[in-house]
Amino acid sequence: MSGGLQIQPDDELKFRLELKKQIPATIRLYNSGNEEIAFKVKTTAPKKYCVKPNTGFVKKGETVNVHVIMQAQREWPADMMKCKDKFLVQSCPSGGSTEFTELFVKGKEDIKEQKLKVSYSQPAPPPSPVPEGEEGPSEDATKAKSMFTAAETAPVSNDVGSLQRELERFRAKNESLSKDLDMALQGGKRERSTGFTLFHLLLVAIVAFLVGHYS
Repeated sequence: MSGGLQIQPDDELKFRLELKKQIPATIRLYNSGNEEIAFKVKTTAPKKYCVKPNTGFVKKGETVNVHVIMQAQREWPADMMKCKDKFLVQSCPSGGSTEFTELFVKGKEDIKEQKLKVSYSQPAPPPSPVPEGEEGPSEDATKAKSMFTAAETAPVSNDVGSLQRELERFRAKNESLSKDLDMALQGGKRERSTGFTLFHLLLVAIVAFLVGHYS
């Protein structure tokens, strides 16, 4: 409280910082005293902040909002974690005067001052798509996830089954070819064996004929 003037916030002025946007904040001045109070707002960085109104009067029981606009920033400030900017709110009874040069003369005893530090915070993350009150995914989301999982795993199962069937057919075909080859080799041996016997019998018969004919 400053001479009947209540200032909110009373210690720190916070800005939710976003790049390339003007960021607003508000200082509320409430007169809880019995007489009109004049006020004046100063800052250590006048080029960075716009203050409206920066001077004025607060009547008994009334509230005046001082709007502070931080100019758009192109990059994050170097003092993001601990800002050095400050605001100073001066106040004193107006006594019916409207001349601020007289009311806020340096060294005047009835002038009250309150300093406000500046702090930054980053914007809040976007809200969750899950409605409040739901502890888990919705029924539709669960069904969609199940369908996606089934569609994703089905080709793998079909591919494995196809490979197994192809492997069985290959094995069966290989066994059939092996049997045919064995039968062909055995038949060839029998033919070669039979041909050799007939040749010798024919040769013996010819020799016997010749011997009998010329003897």
